[in-house]
Amino acid sequence: MRQILDAIESELDQAGQVSPVSPLLLKLDGCRITSETEVPKEEFLFRMFGKPCFPRRELSAVTGLEKCGKTFFTTMVLASCVQQNVLELERVNERPLKAMWFDTEQSKSSTKGILTERVFRLCGQPKDGDSHFFVFNVRSCSHEERMDYLVEAIRAYQPDIVIIDNVSDLLSSVNDAEQSNRVIEQLMHVASEYNCNITVVIHLNRSGEKGGLRGWLGTEIKHKAYEVYYCEYMKENNMFAVEQTMSRKFRIMNIFYYCVTDEGLPEETEGPRRQSRDSGGHPGSNKPDAYQINTKKADSFNQKYIVRHDDDSSQPWEWNLRQLFDDALGSAAEMSVGMLKSKVMGLSGIKFPNYYDKVFNLAVDQRIVQTTMDRNGRIVVVTIPS
Repeated sequence: MRQILDAIESELDQAGQVSPVSPLLLKLDGCRITSETEVPKEEFLFRMFGKPCFPRRELSAVTGLEKCGKTFFTTMVLASCVQQNVLELERVNERPLKAMWFDTEQSKSSTKGILTERVFRLCGQPKDGDSHFFVFNVRSCSHEERMDYLVEAIRAYQPDIVIIDNVSDLLSSVNDAEQSNRVIEQLMHVASEYNCNITVVIHLNRSGEKGGLRGWLGTEIKHKAYEVYYCEYMKENNMFAVEQTMSRKFRIMNIFYYCVTDEGLPEETEGPRRQSRDSGGHPGSNKPDAYQINTKKADSFNQKYIVRHDDDSSQPWEWNLRQLFDDALGSAAEMSVGMLKSKVMGLSGIKFPNYYDKVFNLAVDQRIVQTTMDRNGRIVVVTIPS
């Protein structure tokens, strides 16, 4: 540093100027961004409705009132680290991710039950599940211990994503400005240093307003987080909703609706105003037949893949499935299930993955595509020649 300082001072002296350079200014210069500054490329761990989300080196936040599905949503995120597609969530990379869950609220029995009965089941009961998930129950620890343990665990295990449920338990009071600033700054530093995403769960204020994250801590999170997700339980419809209320870059406009099955697992639904219909067009069955698929408005999709039947009121239009799936696969002989799903949804304008599943199943029934295994034992999709 002394050599750099001497060189700068020498140049300024030759120019007839008094040197303004100091050691402090040199340190600040290390933070300067220019057009030639090399910065890490943005990397996202997941996609939701086709939009990138949960970036590395950043904070994400999940909020909502009590019992509104915050833990359900974060367990879907955890499961997506192993199972590439879990309802609306899709892992970007083919390789599985390492995930850490830092549970400060529930009993050890509840934490284990969620891991084994929900997360593991959502990701297909992986035989080596414990090698992907680092789950800690620190409810009995002090808030000082929790933060120390968290930082050390991230350093040691190098997870791709860390979920802290609940971040309020890392400090003695969510209304303490100094503690709140210190906790959020430390989490941001750790996320950057260890190249991971840190997702924090925090309750809303008692007013229940979407943007009202609890306390001074919530205010700091809103200022520093890359994105915020709001969870809601819709009692009148007995379903849950997840909505992204803030993002610094990729705004997800769609709302993710799901319900909980009798087996205790989340299952996607199309929202509170939609009702499934049977093959006769009557309310009831969830059967993914051609009529049910075509009851959606064709105008919302890419017209390149729509065939209209003006003379048939019972089925005014249908998908050109051969064209759609041929375009999605392109010149590729085969494609992973997740990649094909992303491409078809992008080309067609399909917004809901469960609707895509119905379209895909129809393409299978019509012998346009089929699933098989490649030489490495991975499930892939291939087209069936017409």
